[in-house]
Amino acid sequence: MYRREDIMQEVNMRTKLLGISLLTAALIFCRINCFAENDKDHDALQIVANYSYVIGAEDSKETYEALGLFGARLKAVSLAAKYFVRKGLLTDYGAKTEEIFCLAAHQTDAAIIEQGIIEKGRVFYVKVKATVEIVDFIKADIRNKELEQTEEDFSWREEMEQDVLPSIDPARELSRAYRYLGKKRWRMAIIYLDHLQKKYPNWSELYLAKAHGLYATHNRQGMMAALRTSCSLGNREACEDLEGMTQVP
Repeated sequence: MYRREDIMQEVNMRTKLLGISLLTAALIFCRINCFAENDKDHDALQIVANYSYVIGAEDSKETYEALGLFGARLKAVSLAAKYFVRKGLLTDYGAKTEEIFCLAAHQTDAAIIEQGIIEKGRVFYVKVKATVEIVDFIKADIRNKELEQTEEDFSWREEMEQDVLPSIDPARELSRAYRYLGKKRWRMAIIYLDHLQKKYPNWSELYLAKAHGLYATHNRQGMMAALRTSCSLGNREACEDLEGMTQVP
C-alpha cells in the first residue's frame, strides 16, 4: 500500500527535476491526493497474464527472463488500462499510450506464478499475477516526462549515434522508441530500433514498433517484413495486422 506522504514526496522531487509548471504540478497533486485519501476510490485490478519469448541463439538467461517478465507485465497493464479508462479512472493517453504503458509495466507489482523453458528449449514461458493500480500510470506519466526532457537535451552526436543502454531495461528502451514515434520523428525511431535489434534480435515488440515507423515513411515493403518477423516471434497483434494488410487490394 502506498502512503500519501511517500507518493507526494516522490512527486515533489520529480516536479522540481522536470521544471513542470505550477498548473501541471497542481493537477498531479490533485489526482494523487484525492486518490490516496479515499480508500474506496483506490481502484486496482489483479490480472493474470502470460508471455512467451522465442529465445535467440545469443540470448543470455538474464535477457530472455527480463524480456519475458516485461512482456507479461505489459499485457497486464494494457488490459487493466482498458477497464480503468472505461470506468473514468484513467485518461486516454492518445499518442503517448505505448510509451506510458511500457513505463507503467515497470512500476507494476507482479508475482511469478510459473516460468520455464518449453518447446524443446526454444521458448521461455512466464505467467504472472499482477496488481495494476492507477498510481502505476501516474508515476509512469511523470517518469515519461522526465525521460522526454533528458532526450531533448541529447547532443546532435547522441541523437545520430543512438547509443543503447548497456543494461537490460526493456521498459525504458521500448518507451524511448515510442516517444520518437509519438513525436513523428520517424527516422530517429527507425535508427534507434535498428540499434536495439542488435541487442535484442528476437524481441517481437521491437519489430512491431518498427513497422509503425516504416509505414509512416511510406516503406510498405519494410513494414510488411517487420510485421512478418514480429508475427513469427509470436506477437499476436503483428499477426493480426499482417493478415489484414495482406488482404487489402
